[in-house]
Amino acid sequence: MSGQTRLVIFDVDGTLLDNMESEELCYATALRDGFGLTALDTDWQTYEHVTDGGVALEAHRRAFGVAPSAERVAHVVDRFVSLLADAHSRAPLEQIAGAAGLLTVLPEHGWIPALATGAWRRAAQFKLAAAGLPVENIPLATSEDGPARVAIAQAAWGRAVKGRAAFERVILVGDRPWDAAAAQALRLPFVGRASSERAEALRSRGATSVVPDFMDLGTVLTAFETAVVPFSVHS
Repeated sequence: MSGQTRLVIFDVDGTLLDNMESEELCYATALRDGFGLTALDTDWQTYEHVTDGGVALEAHRRAFGVAPSAERVAHVVDRFVSLLADAHSRAPLEQIAGAAGLLTVLPEHGWIPALATGAWRRAAQFKLAAAGLPVENIPLATSEDGPARVAIAQAAWGRAVKGRAAFERVILVGDRPWDAAAAQALRLPFVGRASSERAEALRSRGATSVVPDFMDLGTVLTAFETAVVPFSVHS
């Protein structure tokens, strides 16, 4: 077995889970119901922090001029998880092809996985379990560690490094422009997980390594080993 000296930090939604369409509908509904919003901008890129907590905070401030109380946020999270469970019962959550196998074999190839998701912890734990991903012993950072994605990635990194020597290489894997932006801010190599138009969008943000899924282990490991810091992330 190779020395476990490298760290790969994965985004979850859209990166390990093929869930973005149902995810966004459930989230928007939970915000409207939980906060009593009559209008909600669902162009998430207009928000400062594109995370569950970050968008919720900004949406409430836009509507009411103040931050939501902890009780109101908890109500939204309850509603969100309930909607996710209903959606999963109708159309089961699925992993991106090869994700479970990749997480299982990475340590054999000298890589330690960690998860950094913009989702609230309860929502993330539900989705990961529903999709059957083997994440029980993998460090997890969530929206509660944010709201900025940089802070979430740093939290995942910190949990992974505990009790170990420093990693000789650390990379981020994500599917959206804000994931590439976080990698650039942290000066970390970035691997995109996308296809078609979304892959081109990541390349335009400076991602030189983009894979459509995780089925071809050799291709994925090569991407991990050769990825560079995104060179041109636009605002």
